[in-house]
Amino acid sequence: MRKVFFLLALFFLFGCASEQEAVNYNTVYMDRCLSTGMMAVGLDDDIRADTGLPALDGMYIANVEPRSAAASAHLKTGDVLLQVGEMEVYDKESFAKAFLELEGKKRATVKVWRKGALFNFELPLTF
Repeated sequence: MRKVFFLLALFFLFGCASEQEAVNYNTVYMDRCLSTGMMAVGLDDDIRADTGLPALDGMYIANVEPRSAAASAHLKTGDVLLQVGEMEVYDKESFAKAFLELEGKKRATVKVWRKGALFNFELPLTF
C-alpha cells in the first residue's frame, strides 16, 4: 500500500510539474510580436498568390511598427522572415520557440527574403 501511495505521489508531483512547464506558444508569439513591433504570419497559398512570393517556408511580415525594434533592424512589411537566431521560422510555434531560445540576449540575427535576395539584420531584443 505504501509503495502504491508513494508511486501515486511521485506521479502527481511530476505530472503537475510538467503541466506547469508547458509553454503556451500563442502567448509567446503574441508577446514577441508586440515587443519587437512586427506582425509575422505563416506563409500560405493565399498570401503567396496575393504577393507573388515564391514557395518559401517562412513567415510573412505583415506589419512593422514605426520606431520599433523591427523598424530599427530595417525589417519591412512584405519581407519574409526565414530565420531568427539559429532557428528557422515558418509558423507561430517555431517563431515562439526561436525567441524563447534568445531569452537574456540583447540582439538576434534574423534572416529575411526581400525582393529575391537574402539579407541578415540585427534585431534588438527588448524582452
